[in-house]
Amino acid sequence: MISFPEMKAEVIYHKDSTLHWKTTDKKGVVNEGDEKMDYQKLSENLHFLNWIEKDGWTVSQIVDTKAGTVKAFWSFADESSPRGKRKSLFVDGKIEMVK
Repeated sequence: MISFPEMKAEVIYHKDSTLHWKTTDKKGVVNEGDEKMDYQKLSENLHFLNWIEKDGWTVSQIVDTKAGTVKAFWSFADESSPRGKRKSLFVDGKIEMVK
C-alpha cells in the first residue's frame, strides 16, 4: 500500500513486467487497472518504475525500499492546460507493506 496525500494505492508487481493497481481517493472513489511497466534498478534500495495507463495517465515512481518512500510524477489530460492539454504533478508517498 502506498499512501499519497490525494489517495491510497495498492500495487501488485508481477515478474512479467506488468502490474495491477487499485486507488481509493479521499471520497472513497475506486479505480483500478492492469498495465505494462518499465523498470530499472537504480541501486540496492532505489527502483525506478514507469507505466502509461489505458486512459492516458502516465506514472513515474522512484521507490526507496530502505526509507519506505515513493517519489511519484503523474501526467494526465487537462483540457484547460496550455501545455499540450496535459497537467503534471509531483507527489510523495509512504510505503506500507501488506501481506
